[in-house]
Amino acid sequence: MATQNVFMFIDETGIDEESKILAIACITTSEPKHLRDRLEKFKLDLPKEKQYKDIPSVKNLQKKGFHYCEDHQDVRSKVIDLISELPFEAYICYKRKRHDFCASEGFGWYDQLFGKLMHDRLRKYNNSIVNICFEQHTNSLNAREQELKTITERLVHEIQLKDVCKFLSPPVVRSAGKEESCLAVADYVAAVFKD
Repeated sequence: MATQNVFMFIDETGIDEESKILAIACITTSEPKHLRDRLEKFKLDLPKEKQYKDIPSVKNLQKKGFHYCEDHQDVRSKVIDLISELPFEAYICYKRKRHDFCASEGFGWYDQLFGKLMHDRLRKYNNSIVNICFEQHTNSLNAREQELKTITERLVHEIQLKDVCKFLSPPVVRSAGKEESCLAVADYVAAVFKD
């Protein structure tokens, strides 16, 4: 039996002032190329449709990609229709936002949700090669990536002790920006859940 490669894409929602929850979505797939190809083709085709070509978010698709909070409602509907056909599973972890929440105070909330969300995903795929990709906005790229690697390593250690199992290989954790199309799927899943 061939070893399965599993790709997990993570995005958050709720850091705006209006949201009442903080959430992290994880999509898992063994076919990231298929997701990317379909999303990239859609990015090329959508501006060719007369009713969409003048929408600002459509004009910037090649540079910014799809992003739920910036996309026009008509574009959102089309993206949701597309991703509903794609091969992935979605998982969400959330918590109610405290009244004094301030996004600039750090990533403690993210780390907590990330740990809870990833625990069962890692248990499920301990016999697979796991690749985890999260969206990164800040300039502290290497430090943040290392923090999430550390959390992932701790989870792997806990799972191996509790389940008396061994992971096939340590999960690979990396960050990416808007150039990673699969993050748009996680973005949409998180935002639809929040709305």
